[in-house]
Amino acid sequence: MTITPGEPETRREALLNGISQNLNYTEIAAQLGVRRGDLLKDIKAMRRSRDPDLRDAQRIGQATINEEKQSASKRREERFYNMTGMTLHEKSFQNMVEFYKSELMTILRSGDHEAAIRNLPKSIRRTLMHNGILTKRNKPEITKQARDQLL
Repeated sequence: MTITPGEPETRREALLNGISQNLNYTEIAAQLGVRRGDLLKDIKAMRRSRDPDLRDAQRIGQATINEEKQSASKRREERFYNMTGMTLHEKSFQNMVEFYKSELMTILRSGDHEAAIRNLPKSIRRTLMHNGILTKRNKPEITKQARDQLL
């Protein structure tokens, strides 16, 4: 096979196109009609020379993957909302309040809420703060949303 002056540039463009479409190297090599090893050598040379077009193609490919993941996540959340009438976030908040109900009721029954919260193990406090059940201020307290759900 003789290499014409325009062939490396055509191969480069097809390679960048394939990468931006998230094709694997075997599929790209099959489209170009070259061996996979030759294709990998070209990619290695492009990486060594810090080819900006290669980086752009990889970013575009990664962006399409991220978009597909987000759309799948949105479909799952919509399906969950249609089944339960609440969002996944609301349901997980409800489950957390239910799971830690005994600790939260102990805090509400105590005279000094701050002291009762500080007496909780640090891991539980951190979990409750992370899930929005306790406030993260210097003066920790149970949030209004959690209180409403408990009462």
